[in-house]
Amino acid sequence: MSETTTETPIADAQDSIRAAVRAAMEADKLAITDVARLSGAAYSTVHAWLDGKYAGNNERQAEKMQRWLDSRASGTRTRDLLRPKPGFLMTQTARDLISTFEFAQHLPDIAVATGGAGVGKTSAAHYYRGIASNVSILTAEPCITTPRSFLDALANALGITERYSAQSISRAIVTKLRDSGALVIIDEAQHLPSCALDQLRTIHDKAECGFALLGNETIYARLNGGTRSAQFAQLYSRVGVQVKRPTPLTADIKMLLEAWGIEGATERKLLTAIAKKPGALRGFTKCLSMAHMMAAADGEPVSEQLILDAWQRLGNDASVAPR
Repeated sequence: MSETTTETPIADAQDSIRAAVRAAMEADKLAITDVARLSGAAYSTVHAWLDGKYAGNNERQAEKMQRWLDSRASGTRTRDLLRPKPGFLMTQTARDLISTFEFAQHLPDIAVATGGAGVGKTSAAHYYRGIASNVSILTAEPCITTPRSFLDALANALGITERYSAQSISRAIVTKLRDSGALVIIDEAQHLPSCALDQLRTIHDKAECGFALLGNETIYARLNGGTRSAQFAQLYSRVGVQVKRPTPLTADIKMLLEAWGIEGATERKLLTAIAKKPGALRGFTKCLSMAHMMAAADGEPVSEQLILDAWQRLGNDASVAPR
């Protein structure tokens, strides 16, 4: 007697895989376009295969759909282990940044806020956009290398469709911003080259609206350095208020520890040291998220050892992990 396998060949499992895909679509409220995007298949292929009318290699398509179902299940398991991150916290740094945004918007003026990665600049900017009117955020990128590329990026952030000459885009931006009481926040402003900063100064002067530049310490050094050029001096003279936060405040860290529910003195000391390393609160959050996932998988509370293990799994050298 031949041995019977317990596995169903993929060619014989077409209907069950189709049923599983449709169940996933219903559970997650997905359209066929979503399944195509998530699985890496063409829309027409997924549509025909689900209807049993695909003229191509049905077995290969079924395998692709099964891989997507397996990946979806794996993602669900991982998310179930993660503890939800605390929402926006009104830390002292956040209050200082929001005051800076208000100053820049209502005067109007140019503000500069600098700090290390993860001190909360971006989250404060998005929070302010949610509570104030007429606030736009442009996240600068290294590919912004010319005034035209800066104008294109700024026009996109403002919802301007003008795309002719650089001068016409600049005029459209100025027209939209003038007498609007708007604030434009430029995040990652250290990526802007000198010519883009000079273009920003020109728009500010013509539109008389507020700008806030957020970035690391290099943006402030470029504006305030002893050897800054004449164009930087022109921009710096227009800066009305500055906030410098190279590392997170101890009070900010304590608020975050409370939000995460960390009570142990040893764990709090360790996480405080992590938060003061490069990456600041961002590294703190990633480390604690990983520690919570590992703790949930083992059915244990978050401990000092799990935090150290998470710190190492995130690519840090355990021998120099803070204690």
